[in-house]
Amino acid sequence: MDIDTIRGRVRNGKYLLKSHVIRHALKEGFDRSNVQQVILKGKIVESYPEEQRVLICGKTTLLGNVDVYLHVLCEHADPVWLDIVTAYIPDETIWETPPLRRRKIKKR
Repeated sequence: MDIDTIRGRVRNGKYLLKSHVIRHALKEGFDRSNVQQVILKGKIVESYPEEQRVLICGKTTLLGNVDVYLHVLCEHADPVWLDIVTAYIPDETIWETPPLRRRKIKKR
């Protein structure tokens, strides 16, 4: 699935926010508009073809003018609807800054 098709579904309101998105949003201080902004302006950083999912990363501004990176996991298995499975502020111990790829695990 290409990013333009995903963005088209968001622009047309053909998406569903799953409960995991809402839980993270309440805990981390972002909202639906931040999720939409990341999908419309961000880039795909990981693709999971077996699950028909993509992880999108982008910068967004929270209340209080705080800029953060946000990850949004989208499932595109349905031919019409986009499921937004989760969204979260990436953990700096797992993701490089900017969080566009996972940190390499150091072998001991």
